[in-house]
This record gives sequence, structure tokens and C-alpha cells, in this order.
Amino acid sequence: LADGDEVILKAFDGVYLIKLDVDEWSWDPPGFRFEGIPVFYKIDARGKPTGDVIDGGAWGEDNPENIARVMDEFFHGQP
Repeated sequence: LADGDEVILKAFDGVYLIKLDVDEWSWDPPGFRFEGIPVFYKIDARGKPTGDVIDGGAWGEDNPENIARVMDEFFHGQP
């Protein structure tokens, strides 16, 4: 593993990621609003947005430790 991969993998443990390509879906996919990329949404068991959204501006500098800390809290509810 590359430096920092372990903390990223832990932050995304148990998370299912679905990628939407804005070039294919346009900037206005139904039910999903965003101002920046990347953006992450929590969805319920039926695939509907819960309203919880976070984007790349939430962690400041792009490094594994910053990203992992914020994403772990977003997905798992703990720092």
C-alpha cells in the first residue's frame, strides 16, 4: 500500500461508493445538487438521498490524513 492508503481504507470501511460521471449525467442529475467535485451523498436503503452531503472543500489540503478524518466522521459519525 502507498503511504496514507491505510487511513483512507479505514475511513471508507463498510461504505458502498457509486460514481456518477457529470459529463454523462450533466451538472443537474435528478435528486443530487452540488457546487463542487468531489461530492459525497449519503443515500438510504432505497437509493434516495438522505440530505447529508459533503464535498472536497471539507478537508482543506488534499492529503490522506485530512481526507480520512473528515470522511470517517461523515460516514461513521466519529472523528
